[in-house]
This record gives sequence, C-alpha cells and structure tokens, in this order.
Amino acid sequence: MDGLFIQNTAQPDLTSETKPGCSFDEEISHWIDKNCPGWNHPNVRKTFMIPPTFPDMQPDNKGDLAEKDVFDMLENFGNKTQQPMFVVHSHKFHELLQNLEKGSVKNDDLYWCRGETDFVIIHRTLGVIFLQVKAATKTARKYVEAKDQLDKDLMALTCSLKRLSISDVDKKEGKKIEQNVEREIQKYPGFVVMPNCSKDKAGGRIGCFREDLVSMEQFEKWWDENVQNKRRGDFCQDMYKLMAIWFVGPRVIKEPCLIKDVVDSTHKRLIKLTADQLSIMTQDVPKQDIMGPAGSGKTWLLVAKAKQLAGKLKQNERILIMCFNKPLSLYLEKTFQEFPKSKVVVKTFVSILRKIIGKEIDVGALYDNEKKKLVCDCVQKLMLYRDPTHRYMYEHVFVDEGQDMYGIWMELVNLMHADSDEDRRYRWVFFDNNQSVHFGTEYSIPQRVRNNAKLMNRVVRNTFNIFQCSHKLLSPSVGAELAHGIVGLPVKWIDSLPAHLFHCLEEGVELVVEEIVDLHRESVKMSDIVVLTNDRAESEDVCAVFWYSHSIPTQNAEEAILHPDISAITVDSIRRFKGLESKVVILLDPPLDEEENMDLNYVAMSRCFCLLIIVTTQEKKQMHEEYTMELREGRN
Repeated sequence: MDGLFIQNTAQPDLTSETKPGCSFDEEISHWIDKNCPGWNHPNVRKTFMIPPTFPDMQPDNKGDLAEKDVFDMLENFGNKTQQPMFVVHSHKFHELLQNLEKGSVKNDDLYWCRGETDFVIIHRTLGVIFLQVKAATKTARKYVEAKDQLDKDLMALTCSLKRLSISDVDKKEGKKIEQNVEREIQKYPGFVVMPNCSKDKAGGRIGCFREDLVSMEQFEKWWDENVQNKRRGDFCQDMYKLMAIWFVGPRVIKEPCLIKDVVDSTHKRLIKLTADQLSIMTQDVPKQDIMGPAGSGKTWLLVAKAKQLAGKLKQNERILIMCFNKPLSLYLEKTFQEFPKSKVVVKTFVSILRKIIGKEIDVGALYDNEKKKLVCDCVQKLMLYRDPTHRYMYEHVFVDEGQDMYGIWMELVNLMHADSDEDRRYRWVFFDNNQSVHFGTEYSIPQRVRNNAKLMNRVVRNTFNIFQCSHKLLSPSVGAELAHGIVGLPVKWIDSLPAHLFHCLEEGVELVVEEIVDLHRESVKMSDIVVLTNDRAESEDVCAVFWYSHSIPTQNAEEAILHPDISAITVDSIRRFKGLESKVVILLDPPLDEEENMDLNYVAMSRCFCLLIIVTTQEKKQMHEEYTMELREGRN
C-alpha cells in the first residue's frame, strides 16, 4: 500500500529501564507464532481456522448448520489446496465513525459501526475477504441483509485502518492517507454465501450458492473465478501481518489454536458433561438391563454406581464386575484399585467360564456350538451348589459388553447373583445395541431385554463431528442422538493409501507417521494417540515398522493400562480396544468396503473423544460413502 503508514496498535510496555519494551503488536505476533507455526513464513502454505473448531451449536438450527457447512468447506479446501490464510469465524467489531465532543448528541449509537462478520479470510497473497452466510432458500430480503452487513464490514475495516494510519500526521498528509486507505479497501471483496439457495433462484445475483458448495471441486472453481483471478498476489505483506494481528491476535489469546489445547479442552468438557448428564442415573434401582450406543456413558455409569456401592459394602458382601474384553477388564481393575480385590472382583466372561469349569480351555479355538455348550456346563455346575454363600456368588453384579457374550450367559449371571428380599442387591447389565463384533446384536441380546431395557440413547462422549461420522453406521432402531452441541475438530480423511495395502504395510505406516509428526508439532502427547488396525497380527507388524523404521515407541492396550509410557503411542486392533477410548484415534485401513464389518467400523470410529483420523484408499472411502448414503436413504 503506497503512501500508507501503519503504526503499532499500542505503545511499548515500559517494564524495565534496561530491557526494551514489547509493543502489543509484538506480543500478539508471539501468540500467533505459538498457536499458528509458520503463519508468516513464505514457504508455509497452511490454512488456520480461528477458532480451530466450530462453536457449540444446536443440530436443528438452520443458521448454525449453514455456517458449519461453510466452515468445513473453507477448512477442507484451504488445507487440500494449501492456501496460506487465516479463516476467522464470527468476528465482532465496533468502530467509531467520527470523533464526538462529550454531550454533543444524546445517542452515540448513530456514530458507531457495530456488527459481526460470519467469516473474515486473511490471505497472504489475496488479501482480506469477507463472507456473510445466510441459511435461506431464496435470495430477496436475506441477500440484501447480507449485502448491508458486508458494507458494514468494509466500513469498520476502513475506520480502523484510518485510525491506525493518521494519528501523528498533519491534516494534509492525513487526507492523502485516507484516500489511499479507501482505494485499498475497494480491492477487498465481500461475498454473500447461501448454502441452501440454488443459482436459478438467485436471479443473477453475485454470491456463493448451493451449486458452488456441493463439492470441493465446485468450490475451488468458484474460488478461482471470484477470488483467485481478481487479485494477483499484490497484497502488501506488512498489511497481511497487520490484518493478522488485528483479526487473529485477540482470538488466539482467548482461544488457543494448538491441536493439543483444542483436544485437551474438548476432552475436559466431554468428561464433565458425562458426569453431569449421567449422575441422575446412579439412583437406587436394584435390577435393570441398560441398553445404548457407544459414547452414551454406559461404562462410566457402571463405574460410578459400583464405586458408590463399594464405599459402603457390608462385611461379607462382594461386587462382581464382568466384561468381555481383556483390555477393558484391566482398565476396570485399575479403576477400582482403591478397593480390596476381595471386595471388588473384576473378571472377563471367559475367565469366569474357566474358573467355574476348572480347566484352562482355549475358548477362542472353540466353535460357536462348543462355546454355548461350555456356558451350559457352567450353569449346570452352579445349579448343583445349594449353599447361597458359595465362592461364585456375589451380592452385587455389574456386566458390561453384554452384547458380546454367548449361550445362556444371563442364566449364569443370575446364578452368581446372591439376590435377597431383605437387602437391596444390585444386578445391572449393560448392552450396546449396535456394537457386537463377535456374534451380532440380534443373536446376543435377548428380545426380552430389548423390550424392557432402560435406554441410554443420548451420546455424550463423542463430539458432533465424530458422532456424525459413526452415526451413519447405526441401525435406525438404536435411535441415538447427541446430548450436547460440542462440535469439535473435523474428522480427517486421508484417502491416499495405495490399493492392496497388505502388499505394502510400510506405505500405510508412513502416512500415519506423517500425522503423528504433525500432532507432535502441535504439542499433542504421544500417550494421547491410539492407532487401530483390523486385527492383532497387523497391529504387531505396525509396531515393528514404527520402531525399526522410525524409532517411535509403541505399546498395546494392556501395556498402556498396566505400565503406561507417556512417550509411546498405543497400537492395537479395533476388537481389543472395544470399550476403551482415547483423545486421538488414527484408523489404519479399516474395512470400509466390507458391509458385514460395518459394526466393526462403528466400534472403531466411536473409540475417539476428540480427533478422528481415517487412513484409507480412495476406493474404500467411496464405497463407504455409497453404503452410508444407502443407509440414510433407507431411513427416509
């Protein structure tokens, strides 16, 4: 900008006589450097979303949904095409249009320009771009409203630039600078964005409409025609830095943008929300079957109620906590380590079968009918015991993962429960009605349970974005819904795996390593990252490649629970990690192209609290999208 001198936005901080002061601009630049590494480096071409996640929203709010569609498109487009830009969402402004003497008017609102810009893009080479979003399906009044808002956006920016430019110059020079500011501002485009309005209803109006947002390719075409080709890299870099300080600086101080900070704050909110939502369900109901999808807090509720009881057990009372998965049992053991093991007993279903039958049987090698017979034999053996105090009897029984158990296992649970007419003794059994990875939900959950179970269908432990991804695979009968409006980070799809991955596992690991390096750069703890594979053998192969080719330490789910290493990432199979959760989950080539494995894909996606990354092939991603589209159409 020729002839336009921009001053610091604040005076130096005179904190000491010997140490030079630090201006507000410099302080803000440091914050941006910390949260957006490389933002001012000419070789770094990255899009920074400010804030990094879409704010809390109501899923049925059309305005929020329209803005989220634009937010997601800008983020995906920016990173895919390597746009060096900030995208600031929901920028509030208030600028004084002229100086007023005190008492000259009664209502100074006439002289203030106040408002909110839906999106401000600060592009390193293309300048400042304003976007106002409207959810309407027709233009007319809403389009005019948005155009008026864009005029206010440009007016506010003009005011701020003039104020920053002419503070210490004479009137003649100030007039020249004002003209330069107005000439520069005319280069900054503003667009009305209407994701729900088609071009044929726009009547030739200029904007970004539904057809421009149906795919990234269409949006890129719109961008090239309306933005890229209108400004050809003549944006002053001093102005770029100033605009970053002006629009971005105050936001990153209030809302840190490092992935670590976003993940940690999201996780903290979800954990607190779980406790708030489910505390009422620890009420005094002795016997109940509880059914709900992943993320609804079933295991949390089991732990909360069992701990409540464990703290006031009578002298001879015991609690049995039974689950299916070995790693989950270790997690539960660790969770209850404050209580004597003689009082709170945690067992897997298989270990109980072995204990009752008195043999070390390799249950995994048995056929389905042999497994059912084993359960029958255990039931018959317990029925021979007449003494209600026998060693397999527990006053309180809690069962997790009931959908994965087999045979007449519920009869077995009832035989182990020392029920009483005099005392309140608890028997709570939890089922996931869409998460069976061994026998299928129709087989595992008796119809009587389905008809009478207490439903927990409100998901509290996944963000909106992760829920939207996994929810597509849910059976319509589950009726799951999100219990909050925490949007969280977008699900990241990496579809650059070569076909026939089993011939080149190293290539898949290379893509995962790139993600881990990026996460490490964003200060995410290695122990907060989990990589899940299709089976245990593959997870062991992945661990070997991590270590021998990249010197990245790993641990499986059991090691992460029993002997956690904060410098190691967790690598295991989807099935073994069922029932556990992590802040960051990377899925390496999940079976997205296999319809019979959709339950397994649902399990995999729902293991994640905050950031889900899916590494796959283009073909598998396309097949997954087609399958989930068919499911949605079938529901409608």
